[in-house]
Amino acid sequence: MRVALDTNILISAFIFPGGPPEAVYRLALEERIELATSPPLLAEFGRILTAKFGWDPTLADDAVAGVARIGYIVRPSERMNEITADPDDDRVLEAATEAGADFIVSGDRHLLKLDTWRGIRVLKAADFLADMGHGV
Repeated sequence: MRVALDTNILISAFIFPGGPPEAVYRLALEERIELATSPPLLAEFGRILTAKFGWDPTLADDAVAGVARIGYIVRPSERMNEITADPDDDRVLEAATEAGADFIVSGDRHLLKLDTWRGIRVLKAADFLADMGHGV
């Protein structure tokens, strides 16, 4: 099962351990799901770790490299313009579409409002875990 993780899920998994986002990320580490991502999403992840959370750039690069190592990295061929209120959210849709993802896991209200997009279910981390039969 292929799952596109929004950057906010990765940030929460690394910055606020112990919650549903970390549990979803652990499923990817354990190879129980396949994490789909893209260069723009990985770049955003590293940028937020350093700019917003003050991580040393070397540590942020290591975190990005770790995600890239376990992820299925796609280079989206289609440019989306779906989320006009926050165009950065379109990068998640692009990666999910290109990867043929089954799910998008996000905490972003714009993406969650979609519910299902092009056949891809959009869920909060806790709801995804519940659907998969995993508790936190």
